[in-house]
Amino acid sequence: MTTLVTLGAVALSVLAGSNVQAKDTYSAPQREALGAVDALFAAMAKHDVDASRRLILPGATFVVVLPDGAVKIEPDTGYLDTLGKHKEAFRERIWDAQVTVQGNLAQVWAPYDFHLDGKLSHCGIDSFSLVRGSDGWRIAGISYTVQKAGCAPSPLGSLR
Repeated sequence: MTTLVTLGAVALSVLAGSNVQAKDTYSAPQREALGAVDALFAAMAKHDVDASRRLILPGATFVVVLPDGAVKIEPDTGYLDTLGKHKEAFRERIWDAQVTVQGNLAQVWAPYDFHLDGKLSHCGIDSFSLVRGSDGWRIAGISYTVQKAGCAPSPLGSLR
């Protein structure tokens, strides 16, 4: 079993109590795609660049829509460099995910909140594009909005 599949299996085993709300209505492929997203969040929380690299396709892009409407595009290498340099505690959570899977392509769209050192930093919408290969689901791109004010309370409750 590859490392990526193992990470996905671990993520699926903790899915219900972690960053992503599990729903009985998700199909197995949808749960697997969500597992890859959850594994990325777990790697981010640990600042684990190697695990993140295994979950992100080389050349993936990160598109950020800032509060003023400006758009920032960053390559996967920029994300990985930032992840390795920062030491603050990161915690990102999504809920009510809409997951679409067609063959080896998946899209996950969900509201999120992001906590920095245990405090809410911002919220918004995450949109993940995923591709399934022989080594499992991998992130092909992430787009997200950043909202600094007016974040509604998460249905996941406060951080513990």
